[in-house]
Amino acid sequence: MIFASDSLAGKHIVVTGASSGLGQAAATYLATLGANLSLVGRDETRLGATLSGLGGEGAHAVFAADVGDFGTADELVQRVVTERGAIDGLFHSAGTSLVMPMRLTKQTQIDELFGAAVMGALGMAKALSRKNAMNDGGSLVFMSSVSAVRGRRGMVAYSAAKAATSGMVRALAVELADRRIRVNSITAGAVETAMHRSFVESVSDDLVAGYRDLHPLGFGQPDDVAAAVAFLLSDASPWITGIDLPVDGGYAAK
Repeated sequence: MIFASDSLAGKHIVVTGASSGLGQAAATYLATLGANLSLVGRDETRLGATLSGLGGEGAHAVFAADVGDFGTADELVQRVVTERGAIDGLFHSAGTSLVMPMRLTKQTQIDELFGAAVMGALGMAKALSRKNAMNDGGSLVFMSSVSAVRGRRGMVAYSAAKAATSGMVRALAVELADRRIRVNSITAGAVETAMHRSFVESVSDDLVAGYRDLHPLGFGQPDDVAAAVAFLLSDASPWITGIDLPVDGGYAAK
């Protein structure tokens, strides 16, 4: 661990998608830095498993909810604030992936994809824009992808959702700047989560090798993203806002 164990001490941070993948990895990482975490996810049992694995000195709580809807995400934030107080930081990691040729993509898949990645993010942003919900000087971090800036076959809908996230981040950063609230996103490459492993196991070895070759430093690990999240949520990044931070093993450099 390269951060001091009290880097986030006393800060109330909300992590969505905390029951698995990058959300779970970030929650585990942030807890070791002393954050007080409010963990959000759809599966209460898996959220409980995340909670039980947390270290650090912070106080934590879980909120089982599906934040794939504008109104629901807004209401969830209001509930968290009512029960646990104003928020200092957010890592919005909730979302799904979709690899599908555009000609075969269905409306239901679009709705699910844009739900958490876009509508849920907008709902969280609306709620946290209220003065009583988020403390001045706080930080919002949204999960994006290199797919927002690089095109690949089968990624049209996913790229569109992540590009929407990036656009939201830039505008929201300007809107909240007078309160010194920073808004950024992480444009990640392929990270070896359970979702990634499921994809790798469903395709040929040659395809996997080709996909890995797109990343000069190889596939990433969850803690690679978690460390970037910690940096953007911490007081080490007070003059960084409105950016997409590439954490992609060099993917966007090629």
